[in-house]
Amino acid sequence: MTASAAPGKRTPWQIQRAVLFALLQRDLKARFGGRWLGGIWTLFEPLAHVVILMLLFGYLRHRVVPGMPFPLFLVTGLIPYLMFRNLTLRLMSALDGSRGLFGYRQVKPIDVLTARAGMEVLIYSVLFVVFLVALGWAGFQWFPDRPLHLAVASTVLIVFGFGLGLMLAVLTDDWPQLRIFVRLVFMPLYFVSGVIFPLHSLPAEFLPWLLWNPLLHLVEVHRGDFVENYRVLEQVDLSYPAGLALATLALSLALYRVRRRRLLSR
Repeated sequence: MTASAAPGKRTPWQIQRAVLFALLQRDLKARFGGRWLGGIWTLFEPLAHVVILMLLFGYLRHRVVPGMPFPLFLVTGLIPYLMFRNLTLRLMSALDGSRGLFGYRQVKPIDVLTARAGMEVLIYSVLFVVFLVALGWAGFQWFPDRPLHLAVASTVLIVFGFGLGLMLAVLTDDWPQLRIFVRLVFMPLYFVSGVIFPLHSLPAEFLPWLLWNPLLHLVEVHRGDFVENYRVLEQVDLSYPAGLALATLALSLALYRVRRRRLLSR
């Protein structure tokens, strides 16, 4: 007869789950500080974007974005962009304040990064729902026309952001000066990812260059999945960012595996 496991002894999966849950709680507490101010500030950034852009471009909404209400156009582009940006940038610097945790043998750098990614996904998923409820209350469409395909596109975006953030976390651990360059790159990315303008309104000669940007494909796919009448260009293809996301994730995991001991010893 085989002896049963000792009472109270946890499996590796149970330990891993407990570590991730504890790290997620820690990150949420650090982000919001147990105060309303943290939550208000998290909501303020995307809300400020939407309000300012509506004031600037609202009078053009019927001409510039045919087939889609302008507020919905902004929300379905802005939230995916902000989720991707925060996934990448916050993972890039996530290890800095977590060195002391590596004294516990159960905690690894990948755990810290996974928990941080989970927090960003949770925050922006909640924000997306809040904005959709507000749009529904205002009389706009609030439920996507193709929810399953939208979920696939969101998964691709999350995998891509996690893979890129993990890669940058490992690379900038030795070269922290790179973080300044990465943050500078994200500033123009806001304007070349289709967040505030539809692709079909741009001059045709610019499109071949802009379409190299995988985030632009993801933003446009999100809009096309949400409103079926929204005009998505034929060149927009989810398989392009999906392939890049998988390649980035595989490369970042390989890089992490090579350098994981150095990350622990710093």
